[in-house]
Amino acid sequence: MLLASMQPAYGCSATKSTRPTQVVVDEVQALFEKKDYQKLDALYASYLKEKSMTADSISKLEGFFDGIAESFNTCGSTPVTEDTAQTQEASLRAWSKASPRSPAPKLALAFFTAKYAWFARGTGFGGTVSPAEWKLFKLRMASAKAQLDALAPTNKTNPAWYAAMLNVGLAQGETAQKFDALYEKGGALAPYYTDLHFQAVRYHTEWWHGSREEFNNAVERAVELTKERLGQTMYTRMHWTHSQSQDMFTSGDVSWARMKTGFEDILTTFDEKRTRNYLGTFACIANDASYLKKQLDVLGADVDPALWGSKRKYGYCMALAKHSGTGTLPRCFEFKNSGDVECD
Repeated sequence: MLLASMQPAYGCSATKSTRPTQVVVDEVQALFEKKDYQKLDALYASYLKEKSMTADSISKLEGFFDGIAESFNTCGSTPVTEDTAQTQEASLRAWSKASPRSPAPKLALAFFTAKYAWFARGTGFGGTVSPAEWKLFKLRMASAKAQLDALAPTNKTNPAWYAAMLNVGLAQGETAQKFDALYEKGGALAPYYTDLHFQAVRYHTEWWHGSREEFNNAVERAVELTKERLGQTMYTRMHWTHSQSQDMFTSGDVSWARMKTGFEDILTTFDEKRTRNYLGTFACIANDASYLKKQLDVLGADVDPALWGSKRKYGYCMALAKHSGTGTLPRCFEFKNSGDVECD
């Protein structure tokens, strides 16, 4: 869940996405900020009971909690501090007080507590976290776990609860056997509750509790559970998040053919210029000049250099597209005084 992670999935872009999932996020965010708890509770109950899906095949329940998280998203305009975090917590407690019979605010509060724990830890590598920060992280995460345990009897069919438990399990170093058992139950309940898969794959990365082999196996499980509607989408999403490097395709770690298919599956459910820009960057990493040129032709004036990385990478990619059909690769030169790049 986004309340249990450090970053929101939506927002913070110059132009808000109009994808179907964002419609749910925006509606929930507006209701929460207006303190229309009755409608919030009704939406939550409806999404949970009906297992509603958006047109882009995402659980509306996931969008619901993303909308609550979006209310706390400053997009960097103001720093997150202990004071702002306490304000967030107070807002959730006000909802819980107003809706004592609804499980939604109680779940949201547990998710927030996990997020608050990550805030204490920070985003750096483990060696950069002070003993005091580790202590606070563990205390808050234990509180989140206790809240979720208390909610367990009435949430064993709720994928949001499973996603939150996985987030806590990752943080507390749960054994792979117990973690995967929980993931399998949640995935069987709601395979298109995508945060379940993101938590599971993250757990099995080399920098958390797994290995490259375990990570690849986790990706394949996510693909298998979602392929009926999403095709290779999860393959692309996971490698996009965790495997991106200049040698990702040449090293054999990632299949460009599957990555490309996954991007096309994403764009089939919702075609947006941001995703197509990123598709272009991966075509460039794969040195697939003809496919890159095709994406640039579709984008036209919607090519966004900010999404392509450094000036050198952007310059190389634009030049590579011009080499389509030649069988050669461009050469780039950087002007040290200006930082500008010129590629032949």
